[in-house]
Parts: sequence; C-alpha cells; structure tokens
Amino acid sequence: MASHLRIENPEGLTSALRSLEAVASESVLRQAAVAGARVIHAEVKLRAPVDLGIYEGKSGKHPAGFLRDNILIAYDKERSADGLRATYLVTWSKEAFYGRFLEHGTSKMAAKPFLRPGYEARKRDAVKAVQSVIHEKVKELTNGR
Repeated sequence: MASHLRIENPEGLTSALRSLEAVASESVLRQAAVAGARVIHAEVKLRAPVDLGIYEGKSGKHPAGFLRDNILIAYDKERSADGLRATYLVTWSKEAFYGRFLEHGTSKMAAKPFLRPGYEARKRDAVKAVQSVIHEKVKELTNGR
C-alpha cells in the first residue's frame, strides 16, 4: 500500500526544520543546563554551613561564610559532549576545598552534608528551569508558532 505525502509549503517546512536545528544547538543546550544549575547553586549556598571561626588557609585567614561565598557553577568538559550534552557542576572553589570534609565527613568528624540535600530539594525545580529555557527558545526561534 503506497502512501503519498504532499507538502503544500516547502519553504515553511524548511524554515521550521532550521528553527528546530537552532533549538538543539550547543548554545541553547548550555543556556538550559546553566539555568538548572543556577537553581541548585542558590539552594546549596543557602544550606552551606557558616562557621563563626576563622579558617587559616594558604592565602591567609578566611572569614565566616567563606565556603558559602566560594560555591560556584563549573562547566565539566569531560562529562559534556559537544552538541549533545552540557554538564555543569555545583561545587566549591579550590580555596574552599574543606567543603568536601563537611559534605562527606572524616574519620574524626561526622558529615554535615549540604550539597546533596540542596540538590535533592531543588532537582525538580532545576528540571523546570531547563524546560522553561528550551520552551522559550522554541517560541523565540519559531516566531511563537
């Protein structure tokens, strides 16, 4: 049984396909991933412990809130694949390395996790942020169609 497909507006189809290609671009992918990471980042910063003591690091004394102020979003090139997947991490800077001891604990200190609970609390909101960026880009690139 043969079936026929008739395209009434080939230019419109071509334009729509180009728009979809733009939506799936590296730029949109990264924008969406960053939007999700920002949601997690904000929650982790809220949950980060703030010690009132002063930690002495290599670069001098770290004031209270140093860990919280050094939580960042970093692009993970190793886990990303150009055009397919953009991976961003919410982590701490090298200067705030002791965040790992708080998150996971040590042989002499119980864990005081803040990274994982922050992720768990807001992961659905992060997905919504990613979807929102993609939805907005689809509307923008297809002229609201």
